[in-house]
Amino acid sequence: MKTSHSLILIFALCLPLVAGRAAGADDNWRNLSPREKDRVQRNYQRWQNLPPRDKEHLREEWNRWQNLPQDQRERLKQRFDDQRRDRRRD
Repeated sequence: MKTSHSLILIFALCLPLVAGRAAGADDNWRNLSPREKDRVQRNYQRWQNLPPRDKEHLREEWNRWQNLPQDQRERLKQRFDDQRRDRRRD
């Protein structure tokens, strides 16, 4: 259960970053690499397949993330990166 919540949170944090990059003013679909395009399409497909309840939960988590102060976001990102790095070593 904890793992599924963690995965949902990770997905919630990654999807807007990738989607934001694809929709950014300086970047558009044509400027993305094939790998980036593939990632955006896969994430969009996952989003489309989620039940409405999960989508709402992800939106709430994203809004909560957006409302955090920048320094707190940076600390959380760093902690996530450290944990991911530690898991790769195992």
